[in-house]
Amino acid sequence: MKTKLSNIAQFQSGIYENSDINSDTLYLQAVHFTRSGVFDEKVQPYLKLNDKLQKHLLTEGDLLFAAKGLNNFAVVYHNRIGKAVASSSFIIIKVKEDAKQKIQPDYLAWFITHNKQIKLTHEQQLGTTIPSISMKQLGELEIDIPPIALQKKIIAIHQLREKEKELTARVEEWKDKQIQILLSTATKK
Repeated sequence: MKTKLSNIAQFQSGIYENSDINSDTLYLQAVHFTRSGVFDEKVQPYLKLNDKLQKHLLTEGDLLFAAKGLNNFAVVYHNRIGKAVASSSFIIIKVKEDAKQKIQPDYLAWFITHNKQIKLTHEQQLGTTIPSISMKQLGELEIDIPPIALQKKIIAIHQLREKEKELTARVEEWKDKQIQILLSTATKK
């Protein structure tokens, strides 16, 4: 099945806020995620929850789309990271109730992140100061929605590949350290 993203989701922009000394709420920004969308668990609360922020709190399964800058990615918010609001660099994508049985948030985030239409839109803007993708452009994105079982397989394979890349990077880092130790030892003889 194919449909426009606007048929299955609603959009909301993130907010701009200043820090608060007595903070208890995360203020998610694009820099808090790796290039592949992994959250930096060391991020500390930045805002104090109040009535104004309450309506901007993220809920389980919301997607954050990094709409501004050179690295456009989508990531799923999970409550386990703590209470959070999204900064203005994100467009928040909320899957509509009637679509929640048809599409997995993790699949949708993967699809958006790896979509050629998004990359093409971004490339057409190169040369502008800060390229960005609007809610309208995002809403026009054509989404392929395979059966849930296939969505889960796609996500499982993607997660395994990301884990493989992380482990490979760690092995390379370890090898570099070992070689530096060997070279340092050789110079002392």
